[in-house]
Formats: sequence, structure tokens, C-alpha cells
Amino acid sequence: MASSGSTAAPVFSKGYRTWLLFMLLLTNAFNLADRQQIAAVAQAIKQDLRLTDSEIGMILGLGFAIFYTLLGLPLARMAEHMNRAKIISVSLAIFGAMSALCSTAQGFWRLLLFRVGVGVGDAGFGPPVASLIGDHYPEEKRASINSIIWLGAPIGVVFGSFFGGWLAEHVSWRAAFVAIGVPAFLLSILAFTTLREPPRGMSDRRPTGSGPPPSTWVVLTFLLGKPSMRHILIGCGLAATAMNAIGQFLGQFLVRSFHIGLAQAGALLGTLAGAAMASGLALGGFGVDWAGRFDKRWYVWGPALGLAVAAPMFVLGFGQATLVSTIAVLMAGHVVLFIYYTPTLAMAQNMVGANMRASSAFAVAVVLGLVGIGLGPTLVGFLSDAFARHAFTSGKFEELCGKGAAVYGPLFTEECGRASAAGLRHALVAMSLLLLWAALHYLLAARNLRRDLDTHYEPEAALAAR
Repeated sequence: MASSGSTAAPVFSKGYRTWLLFMLLLTNAFNLADRQQIAAVAQAIKQDLRLTDSEIGMILGLGFAIFYTLLGLPLARMAEHMNRAKIISVSLAIFGAMSALCSTAQGFWRLLLFRVGVGVGDAGFGPPVASLIGDHYPEEKRASINSIIWLGAPIGVVFGSFFGGWLAEHVSWRAAFVAIGVPAFLLSILAFTTLREPPRGMSDRRPTGSGPPPSTWVVLTFLLGKPSMRHILIGCGLAATAMNAIGQFLGQFLVRSFHIGLAQAGALLGTLAGAAMASGLALGGFGVDWAGRFDKRWYVWGPALGLAVAAPMFVLGFGQATLVSTIAVLMAGHVVLFIYYTPTLAMAQNMVGANMRASSAFAVAVVLGLVGIGLGPTLVGFLSDAFARHAFTSGKFEELCGKGAAVYGPLFTEECGRASAAGLRHALVAMSLLLLWAALHYLLAARNLRRDLDTHYEPEAALAAR
């Protein structure tokens, strides 16, 4: 870190900001590696611990998301007042420790408890990072910078899917959690010792948000008072619900529908999600930032277009008869799906001043976490069980097929497998249709977006309104 030399705020060197982005990218990679490796090994967990799809959905969804989301508010308020770099590093240490502890679970409730702990650690990546990026980079670069950080996601997805699937098949599913948790804990030490706290509002060109942070209620009232932001949050919630439902159960879909091994499913899942995520995030960040120079409404037009195209691609992909055609169509669907993500994060930062960004990021984190991560996998798990019961015509599905597909009777093995695969396919198709609803809200957000971006928080006006 360099100093500007006088009374001016300190200037962070290009080298330090490159290091900051690398550390945030790597942290994000570990977060996504954990989420993806549990998706890759979920079928092995399901069989080993004798779980239903509903229980797996709870572990992948609400179990992770509940504290991941609820802790976002105190972490956001801490990020408005305290050292954000330290918050990130401590959260990463908790994440690594709890991820490793997942390897010791012997049943549903213990694994659920440890996944809650992982969500607690993961929560420290959202609001503090959004606030840091808002201070280090100007408005017109924030979607691109978010894309760089979120390029850690495909790296983590590839690692978690490939390595997790391989370990589950050749060692055990428990080893996959240790392989994520221990390195993540070591990374937290590096983050604690090297990352620094910037002055708030350092990169803002106009003096917005320079006073003490307003209360959470004031921030949310101001943010939700903007019609475009209300539609963005609704669209984001619907898109995230479908995205997490598909992502967390896709590996199981491939195993059940095409009878492949966990290692092959993990490799396919990593290739598909990694390549598509990298492409979609780049399009959503760099592409929308470029188009936004001509019209700010591209920050919602781009996501609307991507989601509208993604919905039929997923419906078509889940209905394919061969593995090759399924992967090809789902790859295209994933690319356009991920376009919505980084423009949404950028809008949460650009709608408010420097002293409100962490709290604004919390509002998006609630939608992405409690609604998207929490509801998506949980809902698809319950739908999958319900559709499987309907598809199984030889009696009671739970009695004859058993928990976790581990006690199929010899007369029903093939029919149980078909019902389980059909149930999950129908559930995933149903979730894909939410993307059309999400696209509509992003489109509606365009009507007021430019006006809302130019509306800034005025403390005097807020006090007078009281």
C-alpha cells in the first residue's frame, strides 16, 4: 500500500488491488467448491446415510442458507462500522473448520448442523466484499470487478465437482469435505495477515454517503422505495431459486438418468457448470458494463434476455434422451442463465452511497441466500419425492424403494430407479419455468432504472419525513 503524501486519503497500489482481487477470487472459489462438491457427492451421502430427497434438499438448501442469510444483517452492520478485511478472514476460518467437520457426520441431523456452520462462515463473504469493492472501484467498473471475483466460482465449481466426485467414488465422500475445509482455513490466515481496510467512499466521484451509516431500516426503506430495485430483487429471487435447485441436484440427475458413476458425473458437472459459469459471468459483467455506457437499462435488459432464453433451454435439456445431447443443451442454458448475476450485485452497490453499500448488499444476500439457496434445493427435493411417488405404480414408493435407494427389493429395483429419475426430472423442469417469471421482473425494472440510479439518500429529507 502506498501513501499519497499529504492529508489526502491513502492510495492503494495497483499491485495491492490485484492481490485483493486474487484473494477474494480464491475465497469465492473455496465457497463454491464446497457447495459444488456436496452436490457432486450427494448421491453417495444419500445412500450412505439413508436419506430421502427431501432430507438431501434440506441439507443442500435451508440447512446451509438459514444462518448464511440471517447472519448477513449483523455482518452488514459490522461492515459499515468495522474492519471489513478482518471480518472476511475470520468468516473464512469458520467456513473451513465447519466444512472439515462435515466429514464426521453419521446421520441427517449432525450433517445438517455442520452445514449450518458452513453457512455461518460463508455469510462473511457477501456484504463486506460488496462494501470493499465499492470503495476500491468507481461505479462504471463494479460489474466487471464483481465478474473477476466471481470467476473464482467456476474455478471452485470445477475443483469441487471433479475432485469431489473422484474422492467419493475412489476414497469416500467424507474425504471431499476435508479437502475443502483444511486449505480454506489456511487461506483465512493469509487473508488476515495481508488484506487492508480502505477509506470509505474512496472511489466515489460525488460526495454521497460520507456521513455515519444510517440504520438498517433507513437503508432498506430507501432501497425498497425505488421501483426498479423492487423488481430486481424479485427477479433475482426467482432466478436464484431455479439456479440453485438445478445446480444442487444436477449431479444426481445425471447419475439417476444415465446410470453413470460419481466420478464421471462430477467431471461432467464441473465441465458444464465451470465453463458455463465463466462465460455467463463474463457476459453479465463485462458485456453489461460495456452496453451500459450507452444505456444504463442494459443492467436489467441483459439479465431479462438471458433468463428468457435459459428457461426453454433447461426444459429442453432435461428431456433429452442421450447424455451427450443433455450436456450440450444444458451447457447453453447455463451460459445465458448466469448473465443476471453480476449486474444484480452491481445494481445493489450503485443504488446507494458508500455508507450504505454493505446493508444494501445484505438485502441482495437475503434474496440470494434464504430465497435462492434455501428455497431452491429444498423445494426441488420435496417435489422430486412427490413426483417419484406418483411415477411409482407398484405400491408405496417409500416402503418398496426405501430411503436413499439403498434397500430396493429385487423385484422393484429397476422400477424404483425409473421412478426416482422421473421424479427428479419433473421437479427440475418445474423449477426451470421460474426463470420466465424472473425475466419479466427484470424487464419491468427498466421502466424506472435511470431515475432510481440518480436518486440519492438525503439525511435531511429523511429526518423531515419522520
